[in-house]
Amino acid sequence: MDAIDRPSPDMVAAAGATSTLGEAGQRSQATTWEAVAGSRVDLVVVAPCGYDLPAAVDIASRVRQAGHLPAGVPVWAVDADAAFVRPGPRLLDGVEALAAIVHPDVVAARPDLATRI
Repeated sequence: MDAIDRPSPDMVAAAGATSTLGEAGQRSQATTWEAVAGSRVDLVVVAPCGYDLPAAVDIASRVRQAGHLPAGVPVWAVDADAAFVRPGPRLLDGVEALAAIVHPDVVAARPDLATRI
């Protein structure tokens, strides 16, 4: 399992947040579900490569129910296929969706790209 690949730590930084399981400018690293569940984070964004928003919501819900995510933190699913995994202008939409998640009082929500679980 990759710790972080999509959204990339660079996108997370551009949105004004800090990636806990990945480093900007570096490739993703293998990790375990135990490391993910034990990480000290403020929120989790589930962005499965190649999946649209409804499928990401389903995956995030199942991963959360299985206890693989840190307890008590907000979990978001995003449309990785539309705005996170393909190079191009839609990556800016992905950064905007992340910014709306971490700065909801400043950036307008993107319900077309992100859903809180």
